[in-house]
Amino acid sequence: MAAGVILATAAAFPAQEAAPPAAAAPDPAARDAPPLEEIIERMLERAERQDENESELRYESRIVSTSDRLDEEGAVTETETREYRRYPLEGELYEELILRDGQPLDAGQQRDEREKRAEFIREARERAREGGGRAETNDERQVRLGPELLGRYEASIVGVETIAGEPCWAIAFTPRAGRLPEKTRIDKALNRSSGTMYVAQSDYGVARVEFRMDSPVRYLLGLATLNEAVGSLEFERVEPDVWLPKLYNFRMELRIFFSTRRQRVVREWVERQLLDGEPAL
Repeated sequence: MAAGVILATAAAFPAQEAAPPAAAAPDPAARDAPPLEEIIERMLERAERQDENESELRYESRIVSTSDRLDEEGAVTETETREYRRYPLEGELYEELILRDGQPLDAGQQRDEREKRAEFIREARERAREGGGRAETNDERQVRLGPELLGRYEASIVGVETIAGEPCWAIAFTPRAGRLPEKTRIDKALNRSSGTMYVAQSDYGVARVEFRMDSPVRYLLGLATLNEAVGSLEFERVEPDVWLPKLYNFRMELRIFFSTRRQRVVREWVERQLLDGEPAL
């Protein structure tokens, strides 16, 4: 599971009931929900337990990534697809490119992948010797939201939703008022983002996270502006107490100088297999 995303999102919520955003009125169905603090605590415990068990390293999966270029009306003007094999390597998760636009890699691309894999192994072994953390190579885990984000958001239970047949508590989050940490580029976007997280009532697994950037972010001394960023992360329970990524959907509009780039990226886990040969649930 992309537990880093979940842990960071959850850790950012204060242990208190905060007023929901204006656009999300509380649902009467949420009246019987446990306190927000309890939901977050149990969700964290479950995610930490999964991380400690290294559950995702027990699986090999196949991911199809589709990147669309969009015009001003949102119509697709160009599409690129890539297919990856995702598997444990040196005690970490690695994604190996196997197809581009449905075609096998040519000789040069295969050579590049071999070099990339060898470099990953070298760096993984170096991290292991130094006792460092793991690498994050896939899109939805590129950013590790650390402890410095504690208290960044206000949150509240705003309803109960069914996600893929799973009753979930819907928890809305918005940035806190006032000055927030802004050490990196991603901090700028996080400080302007809000959304909803859906936590399964049965075992406190995160089924979905939806997010949106509420105002533009300027980079490079104002030469680049991220005008829009909206997306979602979906997860699925593949065995008791184990939730793994299922779908990543992201759309953005970035303006650099006088050029505007509009892009949508969708990553879908189309196949997953336990390494002992048994299919996932």
